[in-house]
Amino acid sequence: MSRWNVVRTQDGSLSFAHPVHGQACHSDSGAWLESLERYARACRLAEVSLRRERVRILDVGTGLGWNLAAALHELPPHVHVEVLCLESDPEVIRQALELHAAQGLAEQEPARSAYGRIAPLLAQALESGKAHDAQMQLRLLLGDARSTLSRAPEREFDAVFLDPFSPGVEGELWDWGFLAELAQSMTEVGILSTYTVSMGVRAGLLAAGLRLGTGPRVGRKASGTLASRSAALEPLPEALLRKLGRRVKARTGRDQGF
Repeated sequence: MSRWNVVRTQDGSLSFAHPVHGQACHSDSGAWLESLERYARACRLAEVSLRRERVRILDVGTGLGWNLAAALHELPPHVHVEVLCLESDPEVIRQALELHAAQGLAEQEPARSAYGRIAPLLAQALESGKAHDAQMQLRLLLGDARSTLSRAPEREFDAVFLDPFSPGVEGELWDWGFLAELAQSMTEVGILSTYTVSMGVRAGLLAAGLRLGTGPRVGRKASGTLASRSAALEPLPEALLRKLGRRVKARTGRDQGF
């Protein structure tokens, strides 16, 4: 079985590169930095926790588990977190936990302690498919996310972390049909965040009935994409929205009104 290759990122946190195609799981600026800024904060988890005492997260492409660690870091301890994790390869989780046990995945706080909180849950979920502690209830579904999500009863997610490998490598998880299913799984003000700025992906999110916005920049990475039914987002440029609208109309026949 191929081993994932360890990558040390610039903020001192560790990530992996895929053993076959070589694509890294995180920005080289920092695995922890990207998870915190691109996902936990971009999806406004702390803000959601001010309105409700239960937060529901869909984590597509769980990988090492950094996005979950960042989510727990952002949320106050009284808020209950329910997470559905979709991951195709259990080895990436298993090897991350081995590395965590051997040397840790980060040298600095708060990344080190945040991952220490999520690691026992991931280990338990690898064995039984689910895990919980005083704050988080986690369910892990292994396999093709298109089929595992369709079988999952969980819906009404406040946040969707869309973090598979790039559209050129893992194109099936950027398919318009799957993006539509993600959109249907979100609450009215739920936010989806992803690192890609692909025109095809953005058009697919638009076709799914979501508004688009600009995500945060992480290091040298582009700003990424946010999407929501009704949450206020920093809008994309009008010219870009019109171009995306034309792409949606060409494929679906629907005019987006830009």
